[in-house]
Amino acid sequence: DAESDSGAVRAVLAWDGLRLSSPGRLRACANTECRLFLIDRSKPNTARWCSMAICGNRMKARRHYQRTRT
Repeated sequence: DAESDSGAVRAVLAWDGLRLSSPGRLRACANTECRLFLIDRSKPNTARWCSMAICGNRMKARRHYQRTRT
């Protein structure tokens, strides 16, 4: 319907605006189970997760568990 089409158009325009204003800073979250994107605002451009509190903590806990498991 027209409402969902206009939402899709707005999403594409917003995506292009972010991509052009922040080249190389817009990327997918490093958590393969997450479908969100992030805008990396860190100086060294090294952010990996959409949210450190959610995805970052989950991935770090998973990695720690795998390393310490015997």
